[in-house]
Amino acid sequence: MPRILIVAVLATCAGPVESAPDPAPIVERLPVLGTVARGRTRVVVRGEVSQRRAREVVAVVDAVVEDVQRRFTAPSEHPDRDITLCLLPDATRLRQLAMAAFGESISDLGFYRPDHRIALANLGNSIGNLRHELVHSLLGDDFPRIPAWLNEGTAALYGSAKAGRHGFEFVVNYRLRDLQSALKAGELPTLDALAATSSIDVHGPRAMMWYAMARYVLLYVDRAGKLGEMYGKLRAAAGDAAAQRAVLAAYVDDEAFRAWARKLRL
Repeated sequence: MPRILIVAVLATCAGPVESAPDPAPIVERLPVLGTVARGRTRVVVRGEVSQRRAREVVAVVDAVVEDVQRRFTAPSEHPDRDITLCLLPDATRLRQLAMAAFGESISDLGFYRPDHRIALANLGNSIGNLRHELVHSLLGDDFPRIPAWLNEGTAALYGSAKAGRHGFEFVVNYRLRDLQSALKAGELPTLDALAATSSIDVHGPRAMMWYAMARYVLLYVDRAGKLGEMYGKLRAAAGDAAAQRAVLAAYVDDEAFRAWARKLRL
């Protein structure tokens, strides 16, 4: 059974703080909003939100953990180390905390530092940032060698999703513009090229195109009811790029995907 503990917001961490080599003392100045423990995962949620909002965001964290475990991650006899999820009200506070804790701010939307097991999310921009960064941490524990395209594509699915009675429904979102622009220009790479991408490729100058392609390839498979199955086979082929390309090709026909993507509408 899941355990959700809600505690009152006792204080607000205001203004920049001095940089430190260990981010924990900086992060621990944020109030604890709640803790979610489900299966192999335990998430400590910290941040600067009202007590009323705290209940909402902790419930979202629990829903994401449940959904990811049901769809994707394998059970484990040994619990993963705690994840700390820090929720900030806007880009300014996120940058302040990130600079103080890590000496850098990777993104104003949020990011996950697996070396410290700390995720930051800009809650003011969108609650989708919470879902996106949390998914990175959950997939990283389940699939340490997860390809960047699969990691970002899955997190991007959760970034724009609707909560329903049976979990999250993945929907068409703004990234369709990047996908269809590349299709129209004849610049969308092949599925083999997607499967062969490195983290540098996915996060490089053409990041928006790669994010869009990865997200919509996964949405295509999800709508066929095969996403969790494909993820499991990609995980089983960890470290074997050729085998992972073969898995992707077995679930996605390149021409059929392109025809489907052209017809999608926001």
